Amino acid sequence: MAGRIGEAGSRWRRAILAPPPAGPGTRTNARRHAQLFVLGLLATALAGTLLLALPWVTRGGQSTPIVDAFFTAVSASTVTGLVVVDTLDHWNWWGQAIILVLIQLGGLGFSVGASLLLQMLRRGAGAYTLRDELLLKDGAPALSIQEAVSLAGRIVRFTFVVELLGALLLAVWFVEATESPPLEALWNGLFLAISAFCNAGFDLFGGFRSAQPVASDVWVNLVMIALIQAGSLSYIVFADTAEKRSWRALALDTKIVLSMNTVLLAAGALVFLAAEWGAALAGMGVGNKVLASLFQTVAARTAGFTSVDWNLAHPLTLFFWLGLMFVGGASGSTAGGVRLNTAGVVLAAVVSTLRGLTETQVWGRRVATPLVFRAVTIIVIFLGIYGAATGLLAIAENHVSHQGRAIIDLMFETMSALATVGLSTGITPLLTTAGKLVLCAAMLVGRVGPLTAVYALQRHQEPARYRFPEEAVRIG
Repeated sequence: MAGRIGEAGSRWRRAILAPPPAGPGTRTNARRHAQLFVLGLLATALAGTLLLALPWVTRGGQSTPIVDAFFTAVSASTVTGLVVVDTLDHWNWWGQAIILVLIQLGGLGFSVGASLLLQMLRRGAGAYTLRDELLLKDGAPALSIQEAVSLAGRIVRFTFVVELLGALLLAVWFVEATESPPLEALWNGLFLAISAFCNAGFDLFGGFRSAQPVASDVWVNLVMIALIQAGSLSYIVFADTAEKRSWRALALDTKIVLSMNTVLLAAGALVFLAAEWGAALAGMGVGNKVLASLFQTVAARTAGFTSVDWNLAHPLTLFFWLGLMFVGGASGSTAGGVRLNTAGVVLAAVVSTLRGLTETQVWGRRVATPLVFRAVTIIVIFLGIYGAATGLLAIAENHVSHQGRAIIDLMFETMSALATVGLSTGITPLLTTAGKLVLCAAMLVGRVGPLTAVYALQRHQEPARYRFPEEAVRIG
């Protein structure tokens, strides 16, 4: 009798303490989370469109065409940086302020969006269950609501401190180098700092020149490089590095991000320097060529600033830059692309396969096979969308309007939009209305696509209750 009572008590405790069984609600939640990310971004872009279409936000006092206003709002809220009208020449202070708010919402909001979204979705303080936890980092322990909010607060503080420091450093340069009034210098420094940290690519130099007027200025280049890297590597990586202070003790995720970032920076700078020595870099001294090559490589993932004329770029550079833009920055950062983490996991799987291993291993750690599957899935989906968007842009520009754009320029423009980079060969302002709308769609999908896809894949994954018989398939 005592044994039966004990067994019944154990069953009762398991029933009370166990989380509710997964059901239709779990799958619906994943879709709802993705929908809220998309709807929030669309709402921000539409609100920005309405404000930017007003006549009192332009220098000429004329209303901006609705398509151009929408394109600018989407580019700012997705922190891309592609523009159809010059930010300084077309918009007055109010227009620039609206764009800056959109950039800050798009950059900072996206970085902490997962944590804030969890708080919005909670069903009340007394209704917290294990299903209300959010896996901000695949393979790591789930974060509670309180932990997620705390993390969001640390990201916000990190963002504001870095942006303010960058703004002050740039404002000093504007005062000394351009003799701008203090308030104007502070505004220019703040705008450029936020745009650089959020990897947005908007500037106030005028004439669609981006950072070309300061191509040889070491101070501005180094400050912007630091801001771009701070935004594109994510707070998580910096926090882990500051806490561990030892390569051996760093999390595998941090090691992958830092290693991939270093390799891509070195490779990009060398390729740009070699390919553009007598082209886009012609006329510069050796030191300025090295500085410009490093700046282009940093900005390619995914800030969108440029200190050279990309109209002069060699096709080899454009082709290589497609890969850099495709990879982008770290997960949870302000950057776009498929992310360094995703590319690093797939690369580790390839190396492990070449070594004859049956599991993905890197730095003495094993990467879970489901995580590898998700990384491959994200890359394949991204490439599929890229191919479709490039085809649509080519149809709009070359077959419908007969503009005769070079296919490499269209490929470059589409990847720049989808990876939310903002680099352009100069054709963005010349695109047709249909072409602009294609790029708008690419920017929106590129901003929310990888995150929502990863989240949906993770939430839908269920343990297999059985295994099918194995059969060989011919490959190669």
